[in-house]
Amino acid sequence: MMIFHFFLRIYFLLILLVLSGFAFAQTSVSKMTEAAKAAQNIQNKLYPQIQLPFTYNYNQKMGANNGSQQDQFELNPIIPIALGNDLQLILNPMLTYNHNLNDQQMTNQNQPLQLATFFMPSYAKYWYGGIGPYLQLPATNANNGSMQTGIGVSAGAFFMPDNWVIGGVLYQSWGVGNNLSGGSATLINFQPSISYTTDNAWTYTFSSQLNYNYTASETTNQLTLSGGKTIKMFGHHFQFQIGPTYMVTTNSTSAKGFGGYFGLTMLLPK
Repeated sequence: MMIFHFFLRIYFLLILLVLSGFAFAQTSVSKMTEAAKAAQNIQNKLYPQIQLPFTYNYNQKMGANNGSQQDQFELNPIIPIALGNDLQLILNPMLTYNHNLNDQQMTNQNQPLQLATFFMPSYAKYWYGGIGPYLQLPATNANNGSMQTGIGVSAGAFFMPDNWVIGGVLYQSWGVGNNLSGGSATLINFQPSISYTTDNAWTYTFSSQLNYNYTASETTNQLTLSGGKTIKMFGHHFQFQIGPTYMVTTNSTSAKGFGGYFGLTMLLPK
């Protein structure tokens, strides 16, 4: 837990350093193109516009003997729902499928479905923030993940001056039930990110995914540095990003060392 708090402090220190220069930057007129503004919106998980993000992660050196490789596929839609003139709800279901390979033996995992929700004001210009219930369904079997039901809270905040998106989301879950055969659902997950989008829609992102499992007292932290372009096709904006990942903090079963990331997001019109 000390490692988790250390990275949390470092992240907020970086935010303060970056924000210190924005007071001067906001005096100029924005030159961002329509595609660039769409690219910036895609980086904000609380932006009230339907997003369909698909991501692929390649992880290696997994398992107790560091002999497993993993192809991880995720679909995490962002779905805003208006709740009147002043309030809206952001739904963020998270579906994860893993394809694992160990010494030519393949296994497939459908990880437990997670649902994060965020209640937030309907209108925002630079600051976006929300909080709501979090739910994780039990896995179908112990090989797919925790057999407990996870109940907790999801929260997020993002700052969006011209060209930048700075913020993160946090999920706190408490496991319900006595079946620990697939591990515990009592954990905390924090996903901070900083991105910069050029006026012609190239986006560069640095992000982290920190997990802390209370039952096992273990922390993992994967860093991702990615870049890509946003283009408009068939009336919709599409953003692709690609880059390396690196496991800064590991445990005995997690991925280790370098990996790879690819993301493709479709932004639907408002």
